[in-house]
Amino acid sequence: MSYITYRSLQTELTVADIFREYWAEYREQYPVTVQQAKVVGSIMACRTPQLGGRVDCCQECGAWVFRFNSCRDRHCNQCQKFERAKWVDKQKVMLLPIPYFHIVFTVDHALNPIIRQNQWAFYNLLFQTVNQSLQAMAGEELGCQLGITAVLHSWGQKVDEHYHIHCIVTGGGLALEGSRWVRPKNSHYLCDVVKLSALYRDKLLGGLQKLYRQGKVQQFGEAAKIDVEATLAECWQKKWEVFAKPFDTPEAVYEYLSRYVHQVAISNYRLEKVEDGQVTFRYFDNKERAEVGDKGKEKKLTLPVNEFIRRFLQHILPAGFVRIRYYGLHHSSARKEKLPRSRELLGLSRSLPELETLTLLVWLEELLGDEVGQCPHCGARGSLFERGDFAELPWLVGIILSLFGQPTRAGVCR
Repeated sequence: MSYITYRSLQTELTVADIFREYWAEYREQYPVTVQQAKVVGSIMACRTPQLGGRVDCCQECGAWVFRFNSCRDRHCNQCQKFERAKWVDKQKVMLLPIPYFHIVFTVDHALNPIIRQNQWAFYNLLFQTVNQSLQAMAGEELGCQLGITAVLHSWGQKVDEHYHIHCIVTGGGLALEGSRWVRPKNSHYLCDVVKLSALYRDKLLGGLQKLYRQGKVQQFGEAAKIDVEATLAECWQKKWEVFAKPFDTPEAVYEYLSRYVHQVAISNYRLEKVEDGQVTFRYFDNKERAEVGDKGKEKKLTLPVNEFIRRFLQHILPAGFVRIRYYGLHHSSARKEKLPRSRELLGLSRSLPELETLTLLVWLEELLGDEVGQCPHCGARGSLFERGDFAELPWLVGIILSLFGQPTRAGVCR
């Protein structure tokens, strides 16, 4: 299938460009799952005539402007900015006037081959372990239930495997009997992180061991050679570290985590070039950072295209898997009683705030201002009006229509 994508001259190199040029060759050489093929197909078709779109006309110069639909696949790095904005807007309902913490739970890399072949089972175990560990520590040290928003990531800066969960955690929580709001010792301390790290390690490894002994851990190919029991024993001997950092203000909480939500393995702006079958991209060396959230020195990495594609495919989630989860006071069930009760104890109205639904047009206007309706030909602002929409365009028709005006990626439909 031929993919034609139109863009402004300022558009950077995209992951979709790399797939369009090298995907067919990659599939001939390496096995690909149905889910991976589906996702890559969506990414390649994103913002092209294959997905249809609409035609606008400029009232000033009469030029036609084509705006093609996005694929809206959660793995596409061209489609997630609006979804991220909507998510942040919705989370403000849960925001309380308290300190919050950013807590990161990582996984020993020795487990990567096992995780790779057991994603669904391991990811569920990881979420469950993170919640249980945090709530257990809160119950023991503070006698309360926390609010937790957890986001799964499977990648590092080099698009390699780095399984971890980012959490937003309330600084304190609702007392287990529901009579009072329990605050931590201070705004920079939630619980004993060393103890939390050991508890998390033991629960995760114990849960994985149980799955293995129940015959629920798959091993094939190179992974079949792994001695799971020995690997777990080795991991148990290591000191694991959970990273915790307080937020400066409650308002910064979800804006901060939004960087990790609706995000894929690599953003387009980090891509430098594709040349002679090699992909070069920028990354931050996390080994040089001083603390969680800080960035190390920016460097460049060049990989063979096939290796870059292989790494990207590793981070495609199983179909239907939920990678953002809510626990305790952040769970949807808590909005009926526990969250209103918490608001009351903190001096707020019991009623949760009502937020207007964020629309694409409003968001674009806030982000781009008058540029939303700006003609890419004559520069007139607010001059575009819709002439009609269209379904999938045959590639030849797309080329012919492009002669009538310069299609643009701005203001993408959907």
